[in-house]
Amino acid sequence: MIDFISGILIHTPVWVYVILLFLISRGIRARKPATVALEKLAIIPAIFLLWDIYDLLIFRKLTLATGSLWLVGLLSGAAIGYILIKRTAVARAAAPRSIFREADYSALPFMMLAFAVKYVLGVMSAIAPEVLQRPGVSAFAIITGGLFAGVFVGKFARYVRVYRAAEVQEAG
Repeated sequence: MIDFISGILIHTPVWVYVILLFLISRGIRARKPATVALEKLAIIPAIFLLWDIYDLLIFRKLTLATGSLWLVGLLSGAAIGYILIKRTAVARAAAPRSIFREADYSALPFMMLAFAVKYVLGVMSAIAPEVLQRPGVSAFAIITGGLFAGVFVGKFARYVRVYRAAEVQEAG
């Protein structure tokens, strides 16, 4: 068992560890109130969206069914992400294209859960790719990928909405 686990860890590409460390650092930073540029807030949703789109293109056959499953996951996740921070204080900041946000204690757990699921599915695709082709497992992978990407897209949408609403008030 130890040889199996060490084999998995040794054969994990370096970029996966880099993403893991980046996500941990961003998740820890999110636990403190901060003024953050919208461009920085877009990085995490972009990472998960690109990673998931890559997985869809490389490991799945794009059909109406796979696209629909992914879209259901994405929209569900976006609603969850939006709701998670809807009640927290978010305001447009004085810095250009920035918002002030309260501490986000959900960011790190969601990032780690999303990373763990994607990592396990990646290991499965390397060890037993036929398992990921089973309809139930495939649907799980597609929906959860969209769901996790959606959570971060939903949070970002909330930040952008607050920023734009303040922009409209200032102009009016």
